This record gives sequence, C-alpha cells and structure tokens, in this order.
Amino acid sequence: MRLEVRLEPERSGVLPLGYREALQAMIYRHLPKEIGQPLHDGLYWQAERPLKLFVFSQLHGAVRYRPGEGVEVSGPVWFRFASPDRQLALGLAAGLLQFGRARIANLEFAVREIATLALPSLGERVVVRTLSPITVYRTIAIDGRRRTQYYNPLNEEFAELVVANLLRKAHVLGWSVPGAGEDGSAEAVAEGAARAGESLAVGERPIRIRALGVNPRAKRLERYKGTWIEGWTGRFLLEGPADLLRLALEAGLGAKNSQGFGYVEEVDERSLSLLSRQEQTREEGGA
Repeated sequence: MRLEVRLEPERSGVLPLGYREALQAMIYRHLPKEIGQPLHDGLYWQAERPLKLFVFSQLHGAVRYRPGEGVEVSGPVWFRFASPDRQLALGLAAGLLQFGRARIANLEFAVREIATLALPSLGERVVVRTLSPITVYRTIAIDGRRRTQYYNPLNEEFAELVVANLLRKAHVLGWSVPGAGEDGSAEAVAEGAARAGESLAVGERPIRIRALGVNPRAKRLERYKGTWIEGWTGRFLLEGPADLLRLALEAGLGAKNSQGFGYVEEVDERSLSLLSRQEQTREEGGA
C-alpha cells in the first residue's frame, strides 16, 4: 500500500541535511504501539536477518537545498510512504490524521491530507524513477579491517545486490519466486548472494534491473546517524514477474529502505518508448 502525506509547516525554516532520521522517527511516533514497537525492534517480520518492510521518500514540494546549512522549507511539502503490509500503512495514516500535527527535527507541520496511491496494473516490465536514492553495498575486509563498499549502477554488483535484496523481502513474506531456486523459493539465491564475496549470476535472477543512463550528478551522499551513505537517483528499467515488480514499488529497491532510501515510483510507459528510441538513435549514430 502506498500513501502520499501532505504537510504544511507552521513557519518557514531550515531542516538539517540529515533530516531523514527525524522523518523516520516521526513515522515511528505515529504508528500504533502494537505495530511501531516490534517494527522498530526488528520483530514485526521474523527472519534470520531482520527486515523492516517499509520505505519512505525524501520531502518534496516547497523545499530547497542550501549548501552548508540544510534544507529550507518555505511552504507545503509531501512525502511518500509504502509497505506491502496494508495494516502498517493504514496505522500510520490513522495516527497522523488523529494527531493532526507532526514534528520533523526542528519544524512543526500540520497534517493537511493523506492520499492513497493505487498500484498500477503491471506486466513484466516497468520503468521507475527514484524519489529517494537507491543504495547497495557489501562489507568487505581490506588489510584485516572491515569497510563498507558501495556500488554504482555501472557496477555489476549493483544489479546483483538490488535483486538479492528484493528476493530476501519476498522470502520474508513467504513468497515463492519462479526460477529463484530448485524448490521455487527465493531463500537460497537471496541469502547466498547477500554474503560478502559471493555473486548472483545473471541467469539466476528472476528479476532484472538496468539504469537508463548514469550521470555523475545522480550520486548522492546522505548522512544518517553520523554515517555517510552513498546512493544513486535516476530512472531504472525493471523486468520480471509482476509480483516482484509490485514489491519493488511497495518495499523499495536496495538497502536501508526503512531509513528512507530506495523509494521508487512507476513512470508512464511512453517514457520507456521514448528512451528506447533515443538509445536506438545513439547506437545507429555510433555515439
């Protein structure tokens, strides 16, 4: 289920650059206790490695990035929230509407409206655009020290890890994914690929992701709880079973979705046709 939450600030002001942490805290505050507490503690869904199957976007609307200062809010803003768990999304909507107000970091907002966003009728491919950056990474050992290695859309590991993460989500929900393993489950492929140093072969992927153009300006460095996280924005083509494509729209792509990374929304199919024609023209022209 997907929501659009529309807020109006009591006054203009500047949010800290790392406001996504405060936005996440606001979401938890307005969830019913019987949902919010186990969700926060990683107990809402049972899994070997806890997953929090919800995702939210950055703030959009009357916001402007001010280098070195923060994010200026000068009027109404909105953000998107999604989860494959309908009760979770409805619980957030009810909590926000009941209270009527929301605080994000140092600014107070009135809750003006919450709209439900219908999921599209999906085939086996969809073009999506990011409303918050997609991040994927592995923890690797270099000279005896562990470090986080992030990947960009030009790296083969980017697609591999996005797919492995989506399969883990499907497994937590109890889904069977055709082609994901001998028993039809996503577990073996997803868990194996998620381990550092192991790879998910292209032929083993029941879903594929491809960036539709990669621009260095699409790279984002976001700060969350004192840690810098690398993510990428842009448009991506997803191909695979409709259920998995729908899960990408409701649970996000990549890692750290519950921290506000990887929210994507569908783009009109005509955009895909236009992009395909542009790619063909470039190929024919040798560019």
